[in-house]
Amino acid sequence: MVRPVGIDIGTSSIKLIELQDKKGKLELLKCAANAISGEDVKTSLKDLLALSKLSSKRANISLSGLSVIVRYIEMPPMKKEELRSAIKFEGGKYIPFDINEAILDSAVLDKSPSGAANRVLLVAAKKDRVNGCMEMFKEIGLEIASIGVDTMAMLNSFQRLGLENKQESVYAMINIGARFSNMNIISKGYPYFTRDIMWGGAGLTNKIKELSGLSADDAELLKCSPGERKTEIANALMPALEKFISEIRMSFDYYETQFGRNIERLYISGGASYLFNMRDFLKENLGTEIVSWNPFEGIKILDESVDKSLMNSPAQFAVALGLALRK
Repeated sequence: MVRPVGIDIGTSSIKLIELQDKKGKLELLKCAANAISGEDVKTSLKDLLALSKLSSKRANISLSGLSVIVRYIEMPPMKKEELRSAIKFEGGKYIPFDINEAILDSAVLDKSPSGAANRVLLVAAKKDRVNGCMEMFKEIGLEIASIGVDTMAMLNSFQRLGLENKQESVYAMINIGARFSNMNIISKGYPYFTRDIMWGGAGLTNKIKELSGLSADDAELLKCSPGERKTEIANALMPALEKFISEIRMSFDYYETQFGRNIERLYISGGASYLFNMRDFLKENLGTEIVSWNPFEGIKILDESVDKSLMNSPAQFAVALGLALRK
């Protein structure tokens, strides 16, 4: 069975994954990426689809950034339909934009620490952003099967691997993109903290470009493989990386203060996680174990349909794969 294609529309590139179930096993049918030319997402997406020759005409997509809000709230136990009605009245307390301009969704996660109420995941997205996506996909001939958020797609991709099976463990995840980084903190298998950090690898590339006079493509290469210029590049990027650390620490401190438990590990993914000194820098400044992970682990990769060069940086597909896993 071919699943809907997972399409991750980032700020600098579009990633695409198509999976199929074959005798209970997952196979990777398509894996592709295309840089966004300027701000023309539609043309870049059309070009990617033309090259990919998908089997499915249905797509799962996700949103992130300032037009999307994820909150964890407590609600009394109630039926699903009752919860949806209650969220329409209660949701306005938790989102920073007009509720009449938003589309809301919710899901019950688990019991609150007190046990007297349910913890509920509340997601709100601006209607104009959602409608814009739906219109674009309709124009290029794809049906949207579902719309999610990047943070939950990343979590879906990660939890398939079963890397954190201990119910008592507390860990964080960050998907480091070009301009946004998606973050989750997970406890007992459930998300307890979610945010999009307004920081990404594109700022580092621009810094190198400014200092060296290189083209954007050459600056990107130097960022990931600086060779003999490693110390020079590391020093140039230090202020921007320190800002990133500050944002992560703020999130860790909030969670640890609220729930009284420390973060045991940080799992990193996303294209910018391949920066030459990212793992070491995070470990030195956060004092926690840093783990890179491969979202394709355990999935059969069909040689004839996948560009092997993309497999050199599999973590950039964490969100796209999480979307493709949704049936």
